[in-house]
Amino acid sequence: MKKILVPTDFSLNANKALDFAVQIAKKANADIYLIHACDLIDTIFKDNQAIYQEHNQVLSDDANENLFLLKNSIESAEKILVHPKLYKGKITDAIWQASAEFHADLIIMGTLGAAGLQEKILGSITAGIIGKTNIPVMAVPLLSEWDTPKKILLMVNNSEEQPDMVKSVFELAELFNATVHVAIFTDVDSAVAIDYLKDKRGVDSYEEKLKLKYKNIDIKSVHLDGHRFQETIEEYILEQHIDIVAMVTHKRTFLKSIFNRSMTKKMSYHTQIPLLAIPA
Repeated sequence: MKKILVPTDFSLNANKALDFAVQIAKKANADIYLIHACDLIDTIFKDNQAIYQEHNQVLSDDANENLFLLKNSIESAEKILVHPKLYKGKITDAIWQASAEFHADLIIMGTLGAAGLQEKILGSITAGIIGKTNIPVMAVPLLSEWDTPKKILLMVNNSEEQPDMVKSVFELAELFNATVHVAIFTDVDSAVAIDYLKDKRGVDSYEEKLKLKYKNIDIKSVHLDGHRFQETIEEYILEQHIDIVAMVTHKRTFLKSIFNRSMTKKMSYHTQIPLLAIPA
């Protein structure tokens, strides 16, 4: 984890995500790649071109100034290398481009992340990135405050997930000497007796696989069950004082994406602690 990509719109939400990125970068001895996208105005009408060009130049100059103010502030205070870059166009396109250009290991973005708030633009952008990139994405909610993570909850769909797939979780755990709670969820409304047994054995078996792979990390398996996935997870997070929740995202068919929205994306809108989305 040596290259952390942080998109910013210079808002309070984005600054919160940048704070988390700085703390992780300090511990990991990583560089931060700080990007902003200017969605500039274009026109085919010659009469207005000069006005639009001036407007676009002001936007670009202001954005560049803000990027370098952040860079200088972080580098002088934290001794972390920050690489600012301004892109033209939409932020989602800029994230794809920057991810490939810089070979980022992790993307950290802000999100609203408070239950009861509508799914607004910032949350939508972050959720839109989740599941569409092969790089782990950490969604940092506005209401969260940085504290050294001591407990990470890793939710898995089944015990067949390969230990290498969740490497980013254990990199974070090793950096901060955190315990990883590995959990699988059984829906009591649809499960039968054999499902409980299968899930319990599966998560215990997966714990053993992970312990063989990540020998220096404290790992414990958990079998959760309830009527609703999100409510069950949130209850466990509160009870156990979990600092980060991690979920594996799987590619979905077109029809599934229409009729059954990704649970990881859903969690990204409402979680009150950082959510690490790991692409399968």
